[in-house]
Amino acid sequence: MKLTLTPTTHPERIPKGTLQSFELEMVPYADHRRRRIQVWLPEDYDGIKRFPVIYLHDGQGVFASDTDDPLYADRAVSEIEGFSAIIVTIDNSSDRGAELTPPFPRAEAGTVVHGFRTPVIAEPSSTETYGRFVVETLKPLIDENFMTLPNAANTCVGGVSAGGSASYYMMLTWPEVFGKALVFSPGFPMFQLDELLNYLDAYDFSRLQDHRIAFYNGDQSIDVTSVDYVLAVYRKFREKGFDKDHLMFLLDTRQSHAAEPWAKYLPEMVRFVFSVM
Repeated sequence: MKLTLTPTTHPERIPKGTLQSFELEMVPYADHRRRRIQVWLPEDYDGIKRFPVIYLHDGQGVFASDTDDPLYADRAVSEIEGFSAIIVTIDNSSDRGAELTPPFPRAEAGTVVHGFRTPVIAEPSSTETYGRFVVETLKPLIDENFMTLPNAANTCVGGVSAGGSASYYMMLTWPEVFGKALVFSPGFPMFQLDELLNYLDAYDFSRLQDHRIAFYNGDQSIDVTSVDYVLAVYRKFREKGFDKDHLMFLLDTRQSHAAEPWAKYLPEMVRFVFSVM
């Protein structure tokens, strides 16, 4: 299908490359929900060379054209010498909690972690359906309309908070599609830690052939709740054979759950998962 693309409304806020958008029905959701998709093309996109693709959730918070407190993903990629990639974002909605909360067993309502009550998402998870939308509907359209490197080794999924949890889940669920994941301050305390680890114990790690995953977490405010969870998951990955070339955990004890530190560490995490020295 040929896409009808709309240029960004604030091109002056995108210092390098070009940003375009289109609207898409989120098949296989049965309610015909639609969502804005944004596509950032790097400066050296010429219609001939092919590029890796980074898929990011919470599209309204990724580019400076949408918010004054963005992730600056376009600038992060532009900063990496010798590396270019296409960035594709999916906007969130009022159904964000259900879409981005994986179907792992939930923590008991009212659970307190380091003095904070864990968030409660009442809706049943639809992350499996959301993931199928990205895998079965969105990615084929992106590969058809842009010069991508479509294999898993060149396809990354990433997000912050609930989007970090969703990215983690999507790489494990569709490892043949996503070879890399960027997981920022994930909402792991919403789940039972034992069940997160049991899931990994039962997981067939032979499915993860040269996959790379980068975790980041702060240690202030609400981010303090997820540190122990991320560290436990990190250690389980190490136990299962992931080495320092395939697994990263960045911890900044000065930072809270905010866009500024996520933007600060994004270039380093992208360099890691794409093996850019």
